[in-house]
Amino acid sequence: MRCFAGLSLCLVWAGCEPSHVPSDLAHVPPTSSPSVAEGPHDASRTETSASTPSASSSPLHAIDANHATSTVAPPRIALGGKHAVRGDHGMVTSEDVHASRIGAEVLGRGGNAVDAAVAVAFTLAVTHPVAGSLGGGGFMVARLKDGSVHAIDFREISSAHATLALNEKQLKAGAHGYLSAPVPGIVGGLTLARDRFGSRPLAELVTPAIRLAEEGHDFSERQAQVLGWFWNKLKDPAIRALLGRGKMPIAKGQSWKQPRLAATLKAIAEQGAAGFYSGPVARAIATAMTKHGGIVDEADLAAYRAKVREPLHVRYRGLDVYTMPPPSMGGIALASILANLELTRAYEAPPQSAAFEHAFIESARRAYADRRSVGADPDAIDYAKSHGLLARLLDPKYHASRAPAFDPSRATPSASVHPVSDVPDSHESHETTHFSVVDAMGNAVACTITLSAAFGAWVEVPDAGVILSNAMGAFSPSGINGIAPHKRMASSMSPTLVVRDGKTVAVIGSPGGDTIPNTVAQVLVHLVDHGMTIDQAVEAPRLHHQFRPDQVRVERARSLSAGVLSELARRGHRVTKGNDQGAANCIVLDPDSTATFGYADPRKGGLAVGPLSVTP
Repeated sequence: MRCFAGLSLCLVWAGCEPSHVPSDLAHVPPTSSPSVAEGPHDASRTETSASTPSASSSPLHAIDANHATSTVAPPRIALGGKHAVRGDHGMVTSEDVHASRIGAEVLGRGGNAVDAAVAVAFTLAVTHPVAGSLGGGGFMVARLKDGSVHAIDFREISSAHATLALNEKQLKAGAHGYLSAPVPGIVGGLTLARDRFGSRPLAELVTPAIRLAEEGHDFSERQAQVLGWFWNKLKDPAIRALLGRGKMPIAKGQSWKQPRLAATLKAIAEQGAAGFYSGPVARAIATAMTKHGGIVDEADLAAYRAKVREPLHVRYRGLDVYTMPPPSMGGIALASILANLELTRAYEAPPQSAAFEHAFIESARRAYADRRSVGADPDAIDYAKSHGLLARLLDPKYHASRAPAFDPSRATPSASVHPVSDVPDSHESHETTHFSVVDAMGNAVACTITLSAAFGAWVEVPDAGVILSNAMGAFSPSGINGIAPHKRMASSMSPTLVVRDGKTVAVIGSPGGDTIPNTVAQVLVHLVDHGMTIDQAVEAPRLHHQFRPDQVRVERARSLSAGVLSELARRGHRVTKGNDQGAANCIVLDPDSTATFGYADPRKGGLAVGPLSVTP
């Protein structure tokens, strides 16, 4: 551990999915009037936002390496919330109502947060085919009641037969199909989490998912909507049979049964990870791969191992923030954003003001310029010996002296922050999913899982009921994230926990591909710096800058005020409109009681729910 108390930043070193950024971004001229957010906003919050200073906001400070906030008591996170859900025996929040309820049932039966998280993830494999299938991967950060924090890496790996030529071939084919599919990691990660940190039998945690797959459940409105967007692109006969009714996609409210997936889940319940990575299920995956041009074989599946890693630990304004280390480049970006926000004292600016948003954009610009140089499989890279940039990025002195210096009044062109040609293009899918879980015993879990693109590789293994990820597209053509046999690809997923005085006070995470670190950072600073309740922090407008393209994307439906956008444009930012950013299903905890407050992001729907009581 390397601590730099003078800058109130302590770092321990230790991103998601290839697709296309939405192309319907309309340029916002300085005089435009963005749409007003619709939804269950607090009237008092709306009034405050409307009166927030914009052009009149004073510039923030230039970076002062001698400024410190570590001697000041860390901020307390607000509790309650007009639309937040209170729980006194734990809390689960996810995109899917079945998953949240099943997780809460596990808590109610005396299971811990890890048990509930495992049950939630297996349920999403049944109910959330756009992102939750067993054919994907993910990350989990868990803080246990004893205060220990663990990062579980179950990112997918490439086949032993993977080559750059084969990867370029699948990319030219659209990054879909069996050749785009790596070795899945979800089953390995969930079983490892339960074995190391759970308290209930695996079969008990998988059984609710088996029941939903066998008996069926009503297709949700959100799943039907997303399936409708992609239906004409899903050409694989197996996946069309799985998700269709004749020539039409399954509609909202129609019952959906998955007997082949139920059989796979039963094998996992009975045999653990071996039920997926060996035997009939592994054979079915390998057979489908061989038949359809994929390269993952039974030996690849047998070789897969999830890993428990040391989390990335940063100090922000006296709070401990734990997030995901490499192969996540999202955690590194989050650490960099927080470092720059603290150094510029952005927390002194009014929320949603031009001064704060300018500081955030400039922090994100620099973080995203650097992150791709360090986001890679740590088992393939000896960071300590061969990659000095990682150590520099985790040193506050680097951010304090980084050139060009932060300009409080003007945008810094991305080309002057880092050579644009040195950063490869990467577009990550937004169709990932995140859920958060806490229990009444002091355990907390942030977990993000993905198939990379929506419906992954757009193929289903016929005899296993498993939709495969297309995460092979997350490798870079060269450099630290270049492809190699049995290597993990970089990701932006950033499940995050916030701790105050030794007690967990927030569980944060989001889907959203490249936007994930920015979403997590914005929710975090709304909670820590702006005094928002969890529902306000999640519903607040979000923006995104990822170094390249050199533009700021604001949400179309939840935009900042016209005055703030005009002032950002005056400072030299190119502002565009885009779709919703992320879906942050988050929880805050009362450090002085067992009360928790959860919220399911309305951008994608879902449910926050806690058990009414706990039966030992």
